[in-house]
Amino acid sequence: MRHALAVIAGIVLALLCVASLLPLVETDTWWLRYLDFPRMQFAVGLVVLWVLMVALGGIGRGAARWLTVLTIVALAYHGWRLWPYQPLAAKMDPGLVSCTPEERLSVLVANVQRSNRQAEEVIALARAQDPDLFFVLETNEWWDEALAPLDADYAHHEQDIPSDATYYGMHVFSRHPFASTEMKFPFGADTPLFDGTLEHPAGQVRVFGIHPRPPHYFQPSTLRDATMLEAAIGARDGPLPALVAGDFNAAPWERTSRRVLRLGRLIDPRAGRGPMISFDANSWWMKWPLDQILWQQGLAMADFTVLPGIGSDHYPVRADLCFTVNTDQRFAPIHEDDDAEAQATLEKARNMRDAAFDG
Repeated sequence: MRHALAVIAGIVLALLCVASLLPLVETDTWWLRYLDFPRMQFAVGLVVLWVLMVALGGIGRGAARWLTVLTIVALAYHGWRLWPYQPLAAKMDPGLVSCTPEERLSVLVANVQRSNRQAEEVIALARAQDPDLFFVLETNEWWDEALAPLDADYAHHEQDIPSDATYYGMHVFSRHPFASTEMKFPFGADTPLFDGTLEHPAGQVRVFGIHPRPPHYFQPSTLRDATMLEAAIGARDGPLPALVAGDFNAAPWERTSRRVLRLGRLIDPRAGRGPMISFDANSWWMKWPLDQILWQQGLAMADFTVLPGIGSDHYPVRADLCFTVNTDQRFAPIHEDDDAEAQATLEKARNMRDAAFDG
């Protein structure tokens, strides 16, 4: 019986090793890209299954040896991907600056979950946190009406509720005016990308808000990846300091997420601080950071935090930034193939749009 259980543990261990390494394949296939999310869970599972297999007496010397090697390789890969997002790694922004209220830009992101009806929690969150910029995601007509009281608190309000993609409505509340705003739908996507220039008393800042579709059930990651890259390239090519905020539907250690940091010269506050989970608030095992606020030099961090729940499956996240140049900030060095890979992704997304129009 012990041997049979050891064999079962070994088989599951082998399958988990394969699942751990499959994301090495360059593909947009939804189920392969989905395997990027549970890296922490996979790493724990590998250790538990290996210990269980050994404790049950192993499955034969040769097989156990090869499984051990494969487990070490899989754990090393997870460790390499996860290393920047644990407290021993170097921080991209030390988070030590301070500034006057007039020089501070506070940003709050909340995916409220369309089916959630605890609007009073969201209103209370906004009023307690009192951010300069408040991105509210996954809104629909019900949420549009429920959020109406915030119009009294925020002089400036932009929104879009797609008629078809009803899980991807976006509301942007701001205390400061925008010099320009646009809700874009790049590559024919049905999820909006907010692009605005904020007129803050301390200076102008380019603001991108995104909430692309995740890789999910025959839905490839192409449009998600292209939307993230579009925002990063827009941030890189503009003359103003920029921030990119929203529910990325991508873990920060995923390949495209890292490319976004490099191409956009963007700073991730989670680097060197831990994963700081923002999803799923209702699950005991689906835990990974999806909600992000990234920024460029010209802005520096005073604080970044994940806030308590609001009845949604996401926790809100908040960043407090100062308009200042911090020479202690670190940036991910660009890779030689980043531009070419990004352009290939953008072209693939354009081809998807053209194929849909031709159909």
